[in-house]
Amino acid sequence: MAELVSIFDKELTLAECVAYQKFENYGWQTLYKSYMSNVIKALDIHSDISRLYLLIKLDITMNNLDETLLKIQHEDKLIISPDSVQLTKNLKDIIPDADPIYLDIVGEFYANNDNKLYEFIDQITTNKKHYPKLKEYNEHINHLAVVKNLRNNFTIEEFLKMCPDPVNYFKNIKLNSMSTHYNESLSYLSERYNLLSMAKLRTELLKHKFNLTNTVEHLLADPTPVYLKNKRKSFSSRLPVNYKTTENIEFLKEIAYLDHKDEILNHIESVKAVHRIQVEQAKSIGELNTCGCCFDNELLTSEVFSCPAGHIFCSACIKKGTEVAVGGSKVDIKCFGDCNEEFNLTMIKSIVDDKLYQRIMRLKQAQEIKAADIEGLETCAFCDYSVILSPDLKIINCLNPECKKETCRQCREESHFPYRCDQIEKAPEVEVRTMIENKMTEVLIRICYHCKRKFVKEDGCNKMTCSCGKQMCYICRQPVDSNYSHFYHQQVMENKCPLYTDENIVHTTAVEAAARIIINELKIKKPDLLRNIDINKILPALKKSNNPPNIQESALDVNQVVATVIGQNVEDINNLKDMRSLEPKVKKRRY
Repeated sequence: MAELVSIFDKELTLAECVAYQKFENYGWQTLYKSYMSNVIKALDIHSDISRLYLLIKLDITMNNLDETLLKIQHEDKLIISPDSVQLTKNLKDIIPDADPIYLDIVGEFYANNDNKLYEFIDQITTNKKHYPKLKEYNEHINHLAVVKNLRNNFTIEEFLKMCPDPVNYFKNIKLNSMSTHYNESLSYLSERYNLLSMAKLRTELLKHKFNLTNTVEHLLADPTPVYLKNKRKSFSSRLPVNYKTTENIEFLKEIAYLDHKDEILNHIESVKAVHRIQVEQAKSIGELNTCGCCFDNELLTSEVFSCPAGHIFCSACIKKGTEVAVGGSKVDIKCFGDCNEEFNLTMIKSIVDDKLYQRIMRLKQAQEIKAADIEGLETCAFCDYSVILSPDLKIINCLNPECKKETCRQCREESHFPYRCDQIEKAPEVEVRTMIENKMTEVLIRICYHCKRKFVKEDGCNKMTCSCGKQMCYICRQPVDSNYSHFYHQQVMENKCPLYTDENIVHTTAVEAAARIIINELKIKKPDLLRNIDINKILPALKKSNNPPNIQESALDVNQVVATVIGQNVEDINNLKDMRSLEPKVKKRRY
C-alpha cells in the first residue's frame, strides 16, 4: 500500500506511465473499459491531461473520481505529448471507427515503440484484436449527458419529453427489483427519511414490491410515523452503488420525478388548463378539428397537419405512422387516407425527432443513388452509406459517423485485410463463439433477395419493403406480392405467416432458440469447447414492444413462428427445455 501512495504522490513521466504494472498485456485497455465513465468526466475538466496518467490515478484511488480530481488539482499533471497527439491522428485514419479516447491511449502507449505499434496495427487490421468502437463511445457520451441533465440541469420541459406521463409510469411499472435497484432505492429513502428506522424503510419497500414511488407516497401518507430520537448517519456512503452515484437513467428519472414532483404536477395541470380553455374557445367558434386516423375530434389547429390533398391527422398519428414506415425501410410517407399523396418532408421534420428524420434522409439518399444505377456503386453492409469504388479496391470504408465500419467487398463481412476470405483461422473456442454469434446474427438480420441489402425490422407489420422497392416476408424471408394474401391476422392459418408479431419473438426469442440448438449440439459433439462460453452473456435482452397501441397482435403459434424464423422443425423448438423467454415464469416461494 505504501508503494501505491508513493506512486500517487509522484510526478510521473510518460515512460513511467507506460511501465505501470497493470498496463502489461493490454491491461490499459481493460482499465479504460472499467473506468470509461470517469475518464470521460475527468477529460471534460482536464481535456489535455495524459490519458495513461489519468488511468493510473483512477486505478490507485479505486476509480474514485472526486479523490482523483482533487489530487490532480494540486499537482503538476502530465500533459499528453505532441508526438502522441500526432500518432493518434494517424491512427484515426487507419481505424476510423475506433473510440477516440482509446486511440489517445494507444498513441501514448506506442509513441516511442515502433515495433510494438506495428504489431498492434497488424492485430487490429487483421481482426485478431477487438477494440472499443466510436459508436459505443458516442452512446456513452449521450448517456452521460442525459445523466447530467437529470441530476444537475433538471428542467420540467426536457423531463416531460423523456417521460410524458410520469404519474402512471412510475406508479404502475415494475422499475425496481431486489436484484437491480434495491440499494439505490434504500439509500434514497434513508437520505429522505433520516428520522425513520432502516427496518421500517426496508419493510415498506418490500411491501410495495420495491416500487420506490409507491413506497414514498405511502410514507408521506402515514398518519402516525414513529421517529427516531436522532438523525441517522448517512446510509448511502456505505454502499458502492447508491442513488447519488448510479448512472441508470430509468432510476434517475424516477428520482427526478420524486424530487420535483410538485413542480412537475403543477406544470402538467397548468398546461392542461390552458389547453381546455383553448379547446372551449375553438369549439365556440367551430374551429376544432378531427384526426382522420384516431378520430380524436377535439384537436386545435396547432395540433393537426394535412397531406397535400387536405386529409387531416394529429401529430401523434403521423409520428407513429412515420416510425412504422421507416421501420420497413420506406422513405415515402404516404397519407393515411384514401389517396396517394405523400406527407411533406418539412412537415415530417417538425413532428419527429432529429434521429428519425436523419434516418429518413439517409434512406432517401440511398434510394436515389441506387435508382441512378451507377457502375461500381457499393453499399456498406452495416448501414445505408453508398460509395463508388474502382474494381481494384477490395474494402468499403464507411464514412457514416455512426458506423465507420470497414467491409470486405467480396464476403460482405468486416474487413480481414490482408487475408483472403478463406484464410481467416480462429482458435477452437473463438470459432465456437463465432459460430454461435454468427447464427444469432443470421437469425436477426434479413437480406433483400434482390439488392442484397441487410436490415432489421424495428416496428410495424411483417410485410417488408426494401429501399430498392422489392417486398418480402420478415418471418419466412420469401418474396411477397403487394397485397397481404401471404399473411394471417386474427386466426392462425396453415402455410401462412402472421401479419404482426412482438419483436421479442422474431428477434430475442428466435435468436436465443438458434443459439440454444447449437449449444445442445455442441454439448454432445464437442463439450470441451463450451467451457469458456457463457451463453447468458451473449443472449439478447427482452425489449419493450414498440408496436402502436392501436394495432392488435396477430394470433400466434409462437413455437411455429420461431421455427420458421430460424429454419428449424417446430419439434426442435418444442424440445428446448432451457429457454428463458419461452418458458412460463414460475413464481418463487417466499420464506
